[in-house]
Amino acid sequence: MVNFVKYSKLVKIPAYYKQFYAKFYENEKICRFLDIDKVLYVLSLGLYPKLVKDVVKEISTNSKVLQMGCTFGNQIEAVSEKVGPYGQYTVIDISRKQLARCQNKIVYNKVNFEYYDARRSLNQKFDTVICFLLLHEMPAVSRSKVINNALESIVEGGKVIFIEYNKPSKGNLLWWFIRAFNRLFQPFAEDLWKYNIQKHAIKSKNFSWRRKIYRGGIYQKVVATKLVEPQKNGKNLNFY
Repeated sequence: MVNFVKYSKLVKIPAYYKQFYAKFYENEKICRFLDIDKVLYVLSLGLYPKLVKDVVKEISTNSKVLQMGCTFGNQIEAVSEKVGPYGQYTVIDISRKQLARCQNKIVYNKVNFEYYDARRSLNQKFDTVICFLLLHEMPAVSRSKVINNALESIVEGGKVIFIEYNKPSKGNLLWWFIRAFNRLFQPFAEDLWKYNIQKHAIKSKNFSWRRKIYRGGIYQKVVATKLVEPQKNGKNLNFY
């Protein structure tokens, strides 16, 4: 199948991306290295396959899915296989190189790639929205915009799936290594230690929330399911 990239003229590359992340995500050699399954396995402490699997099982076949941000490894391929040929899967990103890289990897499944800023409101509704290791790369204001845009973009009964870093338990032997790594490469990651994802949601009460943590608290999966509003005008009410 042919996968096209739709480009928008309204994307403005944020300063934090240029300062901290462009040197990695716009470098083809680094991206090829990070795209190797064994590398991802080591960097994720063996959890990458589990994280991908736990995202895929939340998705319904033939559904309409949006993903905010490109990823490395087989995550996009795995989701596209679950969505199937009769569903719709769209991936948005602010990096043209990342969109092109992911587009070239998808051969047998249809994925829509769009050059779009997740901080901007979306004009569509989806059954599922995925944020896979995206939020920790953003300062708090941008993170809140993305979280609330994701929540506003799902239908009743739909889900937003967040896979993110989490504050490790103090008994975790990797505590100091993770903190040192964050100081060097992830300057916004520890904001997620202080303020959980749900606290960013303006309309938090409109969703049911569940959370799962992995490997001594290093990673987390947060799923927000949009509640179905009760029927109005007395419809579908049973009286005895």
